[in-house]
Amino acid sequence: ERTGKGQRIDTSLMETQLASLVNIASSSLNALPGTPPPKRWGTAHESIVPYQTFPCKHVDGKEEQFIVVGAGNDAQFQLFCKVLDTNELARDERFATNAGRVAHRDVLIPILESKFMERTRDEWVQLLEGKGFSLGPVRTVPEAFACEQAANRDMLMELDHPVAGNVILPGHPIKYSAGPQGEEGHAVTAPSTGDDILHPPMLGEHTEEILRDVLGVEEDELQRLVEEKTVECWRRHAYE
Repeated sequence: ERTGKGQRIDTSLMETQLASLVNIASSSLNALPGTPPPKRWGTAHESIVPYQTFPCKHVDGKEEQFIVVGAGNDAQFQLFCKVLDTNELARDERFATNAGRVAHRDVLIPILESKFMERTRDEWVQLLEGKGFSLGPVRTVPEAFACEQAANRDMLMELDHPVAGNVILPGHPIKYSAGPQGEEGHAVTAPSTGDDILHPPMLGEHTEEILRDVLGVEEDELQRLVEEKTVECWRRHAYE
C-alpha cells in the first residue's frame, strides 16, 4: 500500500524443511572437519537428556500412550527427579550434569522408561504439570482438536460447503488483534480483513468472477470461452 509495488513470493516444502532443522543444521554446517554427521535420534534431543517421549502405562481400549518430557538444565533435572520420586538418580554422579546424562543416556533412559510405565499418560500430566520443567501429552488428532487450548485458540471452523454441506476445518494458526479472536467475539471471519471466510472453492467456482470483474472480459467473450471449454466455470445452482 505504501509503494504501490508488489513482489513475487517464492518458497518450497524443501526449503521449509531445511529451515526447520534450526540447531541441528547449525551444528552440522559449523562442525569441525571430520566430525560425523548428526545421528537420527527419533524424538530424543542430541545434546539434552532427558528430552524425549516416554511410553506410559496402557489404558484398556486405547492406543499406546506417550508423554514428552524435557529437563533442559541440571536444576530442572533435580526437580524432575524429585517429582518422579527418583532422588537416587539426582544423587548419581553420572547424571549430575547434562554432559554426564548425555554420556550415560543408554543407562538413564531405560530407567526412566520403566518409571513412566507405572502410571498412565494423563496421570503423569496431572502429577508433573507446573513443576518447573517442560512436558506435554502426545495426543491423537481427535484429542488435539478437542483439547481446551484448541478451543480457546479458535482452531476449529465450521463452514457451509455447497456440495459437502457442513464441514469442519482447522482454524487459522495466526491471530490478529483486530481479527476474529478480538473482543468482538469469535465469528468465522478472515483474520486480516474481517470478511467472512469462504468454503474451499470448487474447481472453476470463481472463474467467471475473475474474468469479468478483474480482467474485464466481455460477456459474449466469456460465454465463448466456456462453450469452447477453454475455461471451466462451476455454478452453485447446478448443485441445488
